[in-house]
Order: sequence, then C-alpha cells, then structure tokens
Amino acid sequence: MTREKVYERIQDYLDQNQPPEDFKRLEAELREANAMDEFEEYRLLDAELRALSAPKLSADFTSRVLAQLPEQVEQPNVTPLRKTSRFGGKMKQYPLLAAASIFMLLSVGSLGGYLTQEEHDLSYTNVPGIVAENGEVVVPEGVTVNQDLYVEGGNVRIEGKVNGDVMTVDGKAYTASAGNVTGEIKQIDQLFERVWYGIKRIFE
Repeated sequence: MTREKVYERIQDYLDQNQPPEDFKRLEAELREANAMDEFEEYRLLDAELRALSAPKLSADFTSRVLAQLPEQVEQPNVTPLRKTSRFGGKMKQYPLLAAASIFMLLSVGSLGGYLTQEEHDLSYTNVPGIVAENGEVVVPEGVTVNQDLYVEGGNVRIEGKVNGDVMTVDGKAYTASAGNVTGEIKQIDQLFERVWYGIKRIFE
C-alpha cells in the first residue's frame, strides 16, 4: 500500500467515513505498511482538536470586519446584456416565419377594416381642377391630371385628360367621349382585391 493510500485510509477512519467494524481490517493494513505509529499520532491530534472549545466572537465582530472591507470599486460603464424574450428569439431564429406572420397580421387588419366598413367616405387624390360632388369625382373638360388618380368610395367621371392610371375602389370609372386616360383604368370592388391592393399600397 502506498503512503498516499495509507494517509487516505487514516483520514477516512478519523472522519468516521468507515464503519467501526472495518477497524480490524484497517489495523491489519496499517501493520502491514508499518504505519501504526503514524496512525496513533493522527488519532491523538484529532482527539486534541475535537477537545478544543469553539472560539467566542465579540458582539461587534461582524461590523468590524465589514468596516475593514474596501469600498466597492466602481465598475466601468458597461451596458448589461438584455435578455432576449422567447418571442424575439424565435423571430430571429425563423425570419421567414416572422415575415409571414407580419404579412398575415396586416392582411387580417386590412380585411377587418373592409368588413366592418359598410359605406366608404369619398376619398380621392387631391389634384387642382378636379371637382367632387354627390359621391362622384369629376375631371372636367379642359383639365389635365399629370399623375395617377385614386378614388375610394365613389365613382369617377373623366371628361378631361389623365396622364396616368385611374383606380376606383368601391366605385365605377366613366369616360366621356372627350375624356382620355393614358394609363389603365382599374376598378376594385371585390373583397380580396381590396385587401391585396391595400397591402401593396403599404409597401410602395
């Protein structure tokens, strides 16, 4: 048995990690290793240490120790790391899913607006020279609009000229014999087309 193993076995015995019935076997091992004298020295030292009384501390011991501690050193200006929320972490982990979720949210929001709104108020592209009356937007004869014309919630009657597209939502576009549109005339009155057009306008 090596010396390290002898010391380990003695320490286990003194720490009472071995049952008392193992003492005979330990004693035989120590005699075989010529370590009985060392065992007796350790056993006497252990008994003396256990006989010592516990030190008595003064009542102000804690406050004196705390007073001797150095002042807290100011840390350099370090920004603490923010803990990422579970939702934010998933959004970064799956960007396509995040984009699809945002798209669906906008779609449902637009759809909800169209479903709850029974009558549209008349709204249109504000261009000098055009006239709005009785739920209808009129481009009078002799007036030229040099941009796209957008009308929502009413009809549009073109007697002059529009250099661009004409878009009506929940309305019709009428062109007089003297009227002229250089672009396309689009009429959106179905629910899906309104939602899709609304989404496209958001991203333009």
